[in-house]
Amino acid sequence: MMDTYNLVAPAVGEDYRGLLRAVAPLADVFGLLDKGPGTRMGESGREVLRRLGEHLLAADAVQAWPGSRIVGTSTQNRYLFRLDEESLEVLTTAASSLFDWVWPRLPEDLHFLRADGSTVLGTVAQEDDAWLELTAAEFDVVVGRLPRGVRLERG
Repeated sequence: MMDTYNLVAPAVGEDYRGLLRAVAPLADVFGLLDKGPGTRMGESGREVLRRLGEHLLAADAVQAWPGSRIVGTSTQNRYLFRLDEESLEVLTTAASSLFDWVWPRLPEDLHFLRADGSTVLGTVAQEDDAWLELTAAEFDVVVGRLPRGVRLERG
C-alpha cells in the first residue's frame, strides 16, 4: 500500500539535491511539462531540454500528470526522460528547488515515476506543492537518506 508524504517546507540547495538523490533509486523515469503549441519556453528551459535530449523516452500531448488535470480540450507537452546519474545531474544543477520548475523559465512540474508509471515524487510547482508516494519499506529507506532539512508529513 502506498502512503503520501507531503514536503512540509521547500527543499532548497543541498536539501533539494539530497532529496532528488534520495528518491532517484526508486524511479526509472522523470517527467517535465511544456505549455504546448503557441507558447515559448525561456532560454534556460530550452537549454535544460537540450541537455536532457539523449535521455528522452517519449513526448506526448497530455491532459493529466501527477497532481494536475486540465479541464476541457487543452493539452500540455509532457516529456518523459530516463532517470540516471547523468540526467539527475542536469536536474540538480538546473534548479535549486522543486519549486523552481515553473514555466516559462524552466519546464514545469518535475515528477519521478516508477517503471509501472506510478508516482514516486510529484510536484505542482506554481502552488509550492510537493509530495512522495511510498510504501512503508520505501519510506524507511528514503528517510534514512534524506538531508536533515527535508521534512515530510504523512498526507
